[in-house]
Amino acid sequence: MKILTTIVLASLAALGVYMARRRIIFALKTGAIVYMVLTGGRLLISLLTGGTQSEPMGEFVWPVLFLLIAWVVLWWASTAYAERRDREKQLRRASGAGRAGR
Repeated sequence: MKILTTIVLASLAALGVYMARRRIIFALKTGAIVYMVLTGGRLLISLLTGGTQSEPMGEFVWPVLFLLIAWVVLWWASTAYAERRDREKQLRRASGAGRAGR
């Protein structure tokens, strides 16, 4: 149940960022960061307080692994998109397509 709560909080953070910035990749990255911080915080608190029997360490492994994979994929996609957008801007500037009509 705590994992579900963590996912909901991270999703709400991502939704808030999307509403403010209207950038889906940025919002997804922010949601992933919030999830990682909350998961790490829960793990740290569990370790400092001696943990409980209802939260085994294996419960954290798969979500963190999936998020790391998603992080790499989103980073690669956003970087490729930014590079492609910059190249297109340079080509438009070089061809003169961006100039005002005479």
